[in-house]
Amino acid sequence: MSTHRSPASATATGRTFLERLSPAGRLLGLDAARGIALFAMMVTHIFELSDLAGFPTWAAVFAGRASALFAVLAGCSLVLSTRSRMAESGRLLDAVPSVLIRAGSIIVIGLCLGSVSTLLAVILVNYGVMFAIAMLFLRLRARILFPIALGWMLLSPVLSMLIRSEFGLESMYHAMSWFELTTPLSMLQDLVLTGYYPILQWLSYILLGMAVAKIDIGRHLISLFALGFGLLLVGKGVSWLLINVAGGGTALVRVSELYGTDLNAALFTGSYGVTPPTSWWWLAIAGPHSGTPFDMTSTAGTALLTIAVCQSLAVLLGRRAWALAPLTAAGSMPLSVYSAHVVLLEITRPWILANPMLGGEMLGPRTVEFCLHAIIFIGFALVWKLTIGTHGPLEGAIAAIIRSASPGPGQAQGPGPVPDSGPAPGSGPVPGSVR
Repeated sequence: MSTHRSPASATATGRTFLERLSPAGRLLGLDAARGIALFAMMVTHIFELSDLAGFPTWAAVFAGRASALFAVLAGCSLVLSTRSRMAESGRLLDAVPSVLIRAGSIIVIGLCLGSVSTLLAVILVNYGVMFAIAMLFLRLRARILFPIALGWMLLSPVLSMLIRSEFGLESMYHAMSWFELTTPLSMLQDLVLTGYYPILQWLSYILLGMAVAKIDIGRHLISLFALGFGLLLVGKGVSWLLINVAGGGTALVRVSELYGTDLNAALFTGSYGVTPPTSWWWLAIAGPHSGTPFDMTSTAGTALLTIAVCQSLAVLLGRRAWALAPLTAAGSMPLSVYSAHVVLLEITRPWILANPMLGGEMLGPRTVEFCLHAIIFIGFALVWKLTIGTHGPLEGAIAAIIRSASPGPGQAQGPGPVPDSGPAPGSGPVPGSVR
């Protein structure tokens, strides 16, 4: 008996694979943008952001922008993952259990990763708390959320500076881990004001992403692109004028010399979340992770531009959107990929440091390390989507917990995948997901 499959069977199998890589109705542009955010963050985690003289390297281009894009997309996911629950009755109460379970799960995973990671500032705990807070804004429409998000970007850095300068609060950059639970007040202060990427400012990215998810993205791509470009231009342009024309640069040189602050790092490679409270001129910079109004507006603009371009590309490709699979596959399971990256980095970094000649003159050890991470996670995501399910292991586990503890409208208490980016507006209800 022949064991060869018929051409029709082979064609059907190929079509099934392509459908798994690019499901109909899904906002693949958001998955692609999330994939870009993931690999851009890996660049900032692996490559040096400054050279021996303190000047920024090429990798510094991604500093601040990758994490801002990730945060905006997290806000999109929060809305899309609760849409069906909210649509059924219009009551916020119906979405509360799923959001709190998701937030709690992210916090637990973040605490575990923070306890084992020695190289990265794992901020999943921040995300979990922000999800719980942002839940209060779920019923608001886009035309209300957009001005709230933009206003938050402008005012929250000022409020942070006021509080930190008034009470003399110093930045305490502790990665959130189980050990931090022994000092809950200090942990709360770090989360909200003085730690890595404090919630007070970063909540604005989540709110902006929620506003984006409230609109029909496909119909407003040009508006989204224009808003992103405008925010980028205003954020960088006004900051440049304040620093180079209005005298801010001269003032910051004096202040940085007085207090021993690395001004070059603050301007080009990162401040880890907040600026020093030693001068109000610090709020004029737009350096990566400085948490100033100009940093937040410019990186928010970059995030919106990326989302608009990725979704436009997905629309143009149409049925050939499977070509974006190296990005969309990883982007559909960001929590799993990010968590595995944190753990893998603890393994590859000692190996890279022990072999300084790895890669030779052409590549270099950091390039080899990045390629290793990229190949592993692209390969893993593709194989997982083609053979197991549309969502990663951690996303699927959280979805199963949500379905078991709080079934959605018309949902049985059983296993099954839960969308993260969700279908395009107007294509039907969307059950739950996460970063």
